[in-house]
Amino acid sequence: MSDETGRANDADEVVTPGGPRPSGQVHAVGAGEAVYGRGGDAAEAADAQVKVLTPGGFRARSLVHRVDEGQTLVADDGRRMLMLDRSGNAMAAVEAPAVDPLEVPALGSGWIAYTYWNNGTGQPLTSFRTTWEVPPAPSVASGQTIFLFNGIQNYGANYGILQPVLQWGPSGAGGGPYWSVASWYVTSGGQAFHTNLVRVNPGDTLVGVMTLTAQQGRAFSYVSLFEGIAGTTLPVANIAELLWCNETLEAYSISNCANYPNTASTALRRIELRTSGGTPPLLWTPVNAVTDCGQHAVVVSNSPSGGEVDLFYR
Repeated sequence: MSDETGRANDADEVVTPGGPRPSGQVHAVGAGEAVYGRGGDAAEAADAQVKVLTPGGFRARSLVHRVDEGQTLVADDGRRMLMLDRSGNAMAAVEAPAVDPLEVPALGSGWIAYTYWNNGTGQPLTSFRTTWEVPPAPSVASGQTIFLFNGIQNYGANYGILQPVLQWGPSGAGGGPYWSVASWYVTSGGQAFHTNLVRVNPGDTLVGVMTLTAQQGRAFSYVSLFEGIAGTTLPVANIAELLWCNETLEAYSISNCANYPNTASTALRRIELRTSGGTPPLLWTPVNAVTDCGQHAVVVSNSPSGGEVDLFYR
């Protein structure tokens, strides 16, 4: 996603509020982006890196890629991710950067309230489905981003999380002061991949589904999508087994409680988890990481075929 335009004119000067600068050092920072400095002196500040928001925190813009309909994401050698076209030809290879691990946000670092269940049955998950309604818009829009999703995470080298995500506000996939949906796969190494954003409306019913499509030894393949919404299908192949399930409220740039949806809570209903052995016994564990507005998660039902988790904003 890096911008290749204008490099031939880096030597041309343009006017800024700080005086003339080479055009190659002047960059637009869009909605959902941030500028991170690497140090205190001017040379390092000039080398600042623009990052964009994902459902795994801010990531380098060059590591955030859209996966179009018909394309497949394939893990290769543990750290590299390949994007394949319909014919199986590699279109791009995205390496995990060689950076200090502290520079890459931990998965879940922006999580506000959530529940989790880890599959310890010894039988792989074959599907994870959740139904919910798009909530009302926030009463105050001030550049905040809210993510709501059901997701599954794996372990091992360059582990990641697969998730069909409802989004309010801007992110590296686009967006603005409205609701939209996309599927994402975000890794601990810094890479993030998403489908095209599709706009949805308050009151719409969403069904986020992740399904196991193949297994060869320890290599697993899955697909994430929103049922009935074209353009949200994200196939991911050759990754480690997805085990850690969650129902999550994630948010960034919240300045007051009115930045959350204008309702008390969102009910994540008809939760269905299946393994190769059937429906496993579930026991969701709630975690309330940020509670300044009264945010919290409530487990209404642990049923593996019709469960419910309510995520409260206030």
